[in-house]
Amino acid sequence: MVSDNSTDRRARKRTARRDHLLALALDLVDREGVDGLTMTALAQESDYATASLYTYFPSRSALVAAVQVSALGTLAEVARGAVADWDRALPAGAPARPAALARLLAFAELFLAAPVTHRREFRLQQQLLVTAGAEEPADAAGVVPAAMAVLDVPRQLILQAAAARALRPADPAEDPLGNTVDGGLTRTLTWVTALNGTLQVDALRTGLPLAGAHLGRELTRTLLAGWGARPADLAAATELARTLPHPGGPR
Repeated sequence: MVSDNSTDRRARKRTARRDHLLALALDLVDREGVDGLTMTALAQESDYATASLYTYFPSRSALVAAVQVSALGTLAEVARGAVADWDRALPAGAPARPAALARLLAFAELFLAAPVTHRREFRLQQQLLVTAGAEEPADAAGVVPAAMAVLDVPRQLILQAAAARALRPADPAEDPLGNTVDGGLTRTLTWVTALNGTLQVDALRTGLPLAGAHLGRELTRTLLAGWGARPADLAAATELARTLPHPGGPR
């Protein structure tokens, strides 16, 4: 009879091997792009037999989805940790409205620094946005909870800013199927997709006179103002945000 300890040990080893394979897969995407992530390429990278990889990932689509879930988990953990650091760093007597806006400005900096601080994870998400058919619908659906966990960090910051009256409450929207989408998520998707767009300009061959990060900061302030942030609060928040921990160092 197999002991519980032996079963647990085998499960831990299998989990460790799967995590190792996902790390190698992320390296492959970083070097070769999403199209370069195949079962054969991962087998060569890991020195596994291709057939043995199917015991961990039943298809290439499942592999791509698993890599994406892993990368999103890393990004979510980083974002949650950053918010906790900002909360500890904010002065105890900081006015509520500027403090709430400062967290949003700090999140923008976190996002804009991600192509450097978490290059592999961020590059994967950017590539999947423009790679049609990388995942089967069922596998893509399995990624949704991990994606929503990342988006929930800025969503909560936006809702907290509205609760502090730093922003106007957001009106709900309607998705293509007629379902209600809460206003906080609508604003989050607007902001995050727009920030991602500003970072894409850095890859333009012709180049622009301003870097994507600069455009992202300008975009964030414009959105916050449009969502009801008062100019004086935004100015105070900008000063507060400069005192918060930042992944890229001093600003």
